[in-house]
Amino acid sequence: MNDFEYYNPVKVFFGSDSIEKLGGLAAQYGKRAVVVSYTDISFYGDLFDRIHGALKEAGLAYTDCLVVRANPTIAQAKQGVALCKDFGADLLIGVGGGSAMDCTKVIAAGVRYPHDDIRKMILFSHSDNTQIPPKAALPMILIPTLPATGSEMNCTAVITDEETVAKSYVWAPDCLYAKAALVDPALSRTLPPYQTACAALDTVAHVAEGYFNGGAGLNLDLQDRLQEGLIRAVLENLPKVLAQPDDLQARGLMQWASALALNGWVLSGTYTWAPMHQMGHVLSARYNATHGASLSVMMVAWMKYFAGRSDNARYEQLARRQFGKPLAEAAEAFEALIESVGVQTRLSQFGAAEGEIDMLAEDVRNVSFNADGVLASVPPVTLDEVKAIYRLAL
Repeated sequence: MNDFEYYNPVKVFFGSDSIEKLGGLAAQYGKRAVVVSYTDISFYGDLFDRIHGALKEAGLAYTDCLVVRANPTIAQAKQGVALCKDFGADLLIGVGGGSAMDCTKVIAAGVRYPHDDIRKMILFSHSDNTQIPPKAALPMILIPTLPATGSEMNCTAVITDEETVAKSYVWAPDCLYAKAALVDPALSRTLPPYQTACAALDTVAHVAEGYFNGGAGLNLDLQDRLQEGLIRAVLENLPKVLAQPDDLQARGLMQWASALALNGWVLSGTYTWAPMHQMGHVLSARYNATHGASLSVMMVAWMKYFAGRSDNARYEQLARRQFGKPLAEAAEAFEALIESVGVQTRLSQFGAAEGEIDMLAEDVRNVSFNADGVLASVPPVTLDEVKAIYRLAL
């Protein structure tokens, strides 16, 4: 395996009573809390009443910042930064899926960011050194309600610049880890089936990125088996969750799997490049595609593309171990599985057309190509190959 340094300071409270710990935890980190979530929180039932009650009982002043939409934007984060500064916030509480938690992170860093534009903290170009990562942020407590991004246990936030239609991320281990994560699987019971399925496939994509990008000559037996087990557990339990939405054991598995997929445990020692994500981000930015759906499209297309190449040992290995089939057949089986749970597998289902392939590829190049003029991957992917993969996805 590759050398690595592992660090993850997030304290996780997992279970049905985790929200009850909010007041005491919040009092450890601040006196004036801003609760960040979506513009519409009606589907959460009494969750926000419970959050407000816990903060009030613990003696904290609080206000809500309900500005986030799916695929959050710089503009939304700026609204949050302004609100936090006006309120004098010293603690942020992020409630929701990856969009809400990621926007919370950008807001938390934005309040402390010393530069004139929070865009500068986002890696909107992989080919130059213009990014200025944040070094400080307000403390955060995250409450995930969607088992997908694992944002509650990592130091990454993804956001879109609505002016340039570029979607990218900030990775900042110095300041973007939450102080605590309150993980209650019951909070995901109200998710529609489509969101539940997209979330599960997002988890699978996080693991598959590391698996496919394992380098030749490395002993990755441990990582391979950890990753294979996680993917298998998610895909086997997804039908159970869809059939029995109140099955909290299955929902708990999905919630914890999403955290493990991207908290460093199963990816340490492998490469951390995420080329499928880079291409999927473009689909979210251009068509507002649900993140998990964009990754479903890209996973199938990547498997089909590498089925025609000789340097595909990692792809073939996962195909045979997960699906018991050669790569080309496994890609078809995976596509059928995704379709069976109601998630898109084609670009055209987002509204994309053949004539837009060049535009999409240029979007990938502008944000995600490195200084060598390729998309980081094993093996590296050129602009023409990006176009070919998008065409396979049409």
